[in-house]
Amino acid sequence: MAFDYLLITRPLAEAEELAGQLAELPLKIAIQPAHEFGEVRISTAQIAALTQAKNSKTTPLLVFTSPRAVQFALQQLSQDLLAASQLAAIGPATASVLLAAGLGPVIQSEAGYTSEDLLRRLDEIPLQARQAWIIAAAGGRTALLQGLQQRGLAAEMLLVYERRAALISAQNIHKLEQSGKILSVWTSAESIKLLSAGISASAWQQVCAGEWLVVSERLAEIAAASKPAAVHLSTGPANAELAMAIRKLCLPS
Repeated sequence: MAFDYLLITRPLAEAEELAGQLAELPLKIAIQPAHEFGEVRISTAQIAALTQAKNSKTTPLLVFTSPRAVQFALQQLSQDLLAASQLAAIGPATASVLLAAGLGPVIQSEAGYTSEDLLRRLDEIPLQARQAWIIAAAGGRTALLQGLQQRGLAAEMLLVYERRAALISAQNIHKLEQSGKILSVWTSAESIKLLSAGISASAWQQVCAGEWLVVSERLAEIAAASKPAAVHLSTGPANAELAMAIRKLCLPS
């Protein structure tokens, strides 16, 4: 398939890393993050609830939903609390960040990186916890929250960061407006929402006239509402998996 532009909408550091992995491809790359991240402070009441759970006879379960969730949580949660909790992670990248910080063991799915995959894994092992906190950003993870509650856990969200609309480059908007066929990369529903609202109507029309690469079946369903020319699915959200999918789409077989 012939593309003129590759649009990468990941946060800046991840987008630049992915672009570097694709330098050999014969197409122009536009790095335009849809969002950036900022800390959300955990409330005093939530810290008190976590501490109470730690001091009780049952162990709290902390479920980390992304490497970013680990990053921001470690800035606010004490080592004592983390050490006294059962830890779970959605996806190997998130588990790796926890382990690299000296935390573990970490419960994770043996295959897959969705909420449903982790819930199936939790069904296979004994849980000490009666209370669980899902460490995440605002929005999403409804299936995980409901799944934990259905398994008898008193589960709630623990928001430690938020996504904020990133600055949109006027140069990137011009490139998209004037481009030919675009392959765009999407890793979250929030990215689609923010970028569609942040760029010009004509630039967004060009994006939707092209093809999209997404990281999950759920995101593919959301992407379909924008009616792109085609929606492709990568094997996972990591840059290595995205790069592999992009090469398959851009290089002749």
